[in-house]
Amino acid sequence: MKTENLIEINDLEFKYEKKSILNINKLDILKNKITVLLGPSGSGKTTLLNLISGFLKPTKGKIEVLNNPKIYEIGYIMQEQNVYPNISVFLNVYLSAKNTPNWVKQKRLEATQKILPFLSQKQKQKVNKIINLLKNPKHHLFFKYIFFYFRLYVFCLKFKQIKTFFKILSLKEMFKEQWEVVGKKLEIFEYQKKKTGQLSGGQKQRVAFAKAIIKNCQIIILDEPFSALDAKIKENTIKWIASLQKEFNLSMIMVTHDQQDAMKLGDKIILMNDGHIVQNSSPEDLYNDPQSIFVAKFIGFPEINLIKSDENYDYYIRHNKITMQPSDEPNAEILSFKHLGDSINYTVLFNDYKINILSKYISFFVGEKIKISFDDEDVFRFSKEGNRVYKS
Repeated sequence: MKTENLIEINDLEFKYEKKSILNINKLDILKNKITVLLGPSGSGKTTLLNLISGFLKPTKGKIEVLNNPKIYEIGYIMQEQNVYPNISVFLNVYLSAKNTPNWVKQKRLEATQKILPFLSQKQKQKVNKIINLLKNPKHHLFFKYIFFYFRLYVFCLKFKQIKTFFKILSLKEMFKEQWEVVGKKLEIFEYQKKKTGQLSGGQKQRVAFAKAIIKNCQIIILDEPFSALDAKIKENTIKWIASLQKEFNLSMIMVTHDQQDAMKLGDKIILMNDGHIVQNSSPEDLYNDPQSIFVAKFIGFPEINLIKSDENYDYYIRHNKITMQPSDEPNAEILSFKHLGDSINYTVLFNDYKINILSKYISFFVGEKIKISFDDEDVFRFSKEGNRVYKS
């Protein structure tokens, strides 16, 4: 596996009741980025997500995930948050960590180092031998038994300090240190005693993120995470997730059908249709360099404008590449307009085609004759089969 990759997929096919649902020849997903699986309903994005998570097995092909995480080592941020509503925020996050073997092992090893300053040089030598046994991957299955021996041994050595050792070796005490840092960064520490069911949708989402971050999940999966949030909270949450990803250097995979959410949040967008990847690009390239008419129409608002068609090709242009102005030599007519808050969406008749143009500053009336203009280099050309045809 390449060092920059989180996931590598090769020759993947998934069938359900003998019907082919998903076909992917090759796909690499980068680590420490936000990757968005985007597409209409039935495009295969949720199936791909479930294959990556391990909930489904491929009919054929290979999915390789960095370090081969178990299902419980993946963080999940769902439409309905996977939190326990009847217990406190603190317990929600603590129980999630406590039930993750890798987190428990990591904290146990950290605790052993905190015991050493209390021991003599001779005692340290003996204890270090036990610690080396704990660190050895070959002894993974016997970790808890070796740790039990370690704990019993140090208690016998320093019986007078048994209370101190109990505190050092307590999982809950170790968790509290980590929880205070993460909880404050996620702005939910002050709610730690509240039942999670009393929190808002956005706050519950932060609890779910806290569970994933504390467990050091190498993948965080977001499945339509904004569908239950109102517009204002959603906008703030998108900004917050982008900031969180950078601060903790997280690897996230998000599924959505909303292209605006994908464009705002994704470092890479995998656009899917009918069980295939139609384009895997940055948001900028999806918008400015679509490889098919499906991509061109799916990405962008208002939808890309058809301005010309001949027997071989169809010609399209984005609304923001068109200028409108009053003129004594008009070539277009205003058919209608609609205010969209900070802009106006004009429907314009041009060359017998209805096109849509957003404008923030220019005001026209219905029936007004105007002139529109654009650069030929901004026009996309597509074959009748829908594939992009580049100028030679």
